Amino acid sequence: MTDFENFSIVTRNELWSLDRRMLVESRLIHGSARQTGQAIDALDDRDEQLLDLCERECQQVRDALSTLGEGRARCVVSARREGGKASVLATVSLTVLDLAVVTTLAEIRSDHEMLVELASVRPEAAASDRELPFVWRNGTAAVLLHEAAGHPAEHGHAALQWPSWLTAIDESESGRSDLLAGEAPRAMRRQSFSDVPLRRMTNVVVDHRSPDPGPRSQPASRIEILLVAGGRYEPLTETVSLSVSAADLIDGNESVRLRPFVIRETRAAVARAMRGASGPVRRYPGVICSREGQELFVGSYAPDLVTEF
Repeated sequence: MTDFENFSIVTRNELWSLDRRMLVESRLIHGSARQTGQAIDALDDRDEQLLDLCERECQQVRDALSTLGEGRARCVVSARREGGKASVLATVSLTVLDLAVVTTLAEIRSDHEMLVELASVRPEAAASDRELPFVWRNGTAAVLLHEAAGHPAEHGHAALQWPSWLTAIDESESGRSDLLAGEAPRAMRRQSFSDVPLRRMTNVVVDHRSPDPGPRSQPASRIEILLVAGGRYEPLTETVSLSVSAADLIDGNESVRLRPFVIRETRAAVARAMRGASGPVRRYPGVICSREGQELFVGSYAPDLVTEF
């Protein structure tokens, strides 16, 4: 048997108003799946040990949210058993005004502070000058490579010619996959007991190595991407779309916050646009990745990256 043939899960899904410190809704979902050959039997039963694990983790999330006073939060706490091993994961979608991030229990406070700071600067201009270089800050480059390299690898698309100084690795308990080389993720993941396990990304880690031909200093005129609302990869056209929710137009010492905009390019154009990277690898508030109706949390890490389309 493979370790996804016996699967159980208990999930608590809650919506909180942080401004009013009020629970708006709470749902409990549970079940198990047993796979025999190509057949999967899904049952709406409940593992009491997983329920206890889920509720204890959920209480920790509630305690952390009680210290925040702005915005709203969608909390999804899932305790699951695969191959006889139990684990729990809590993901929290934080929203302040029209900006949002997805975080974990350990990072709730710091990510909420970052979100409040970003939301305090209101957009003043449209992103009309697309000829400027993009500088991908705050680990946002991981979302770009998630879409331009990760999803093509999941779909089995042929690898492209990426710069030799760039790396993008998917890391999971099942092993490491070189996404730029077209290696499919090793982990078989599913959202719930009624879903079919698929090869899905777990943690996308982007990095750079020598020789990196990138600029020693940032371009004087540039667009700095600070937060990404979401992304999409269209496998038929091999097109990448990214919705940028917070970005600054930098011209020398002047900075203007831009209105949300969309970057839409082929994955080949993304590969050609790479100009360099600098700085340490930073954690980006994780991505909720949707494929075939299954939404899964994917960790994201990247240095600052420069692209020119």
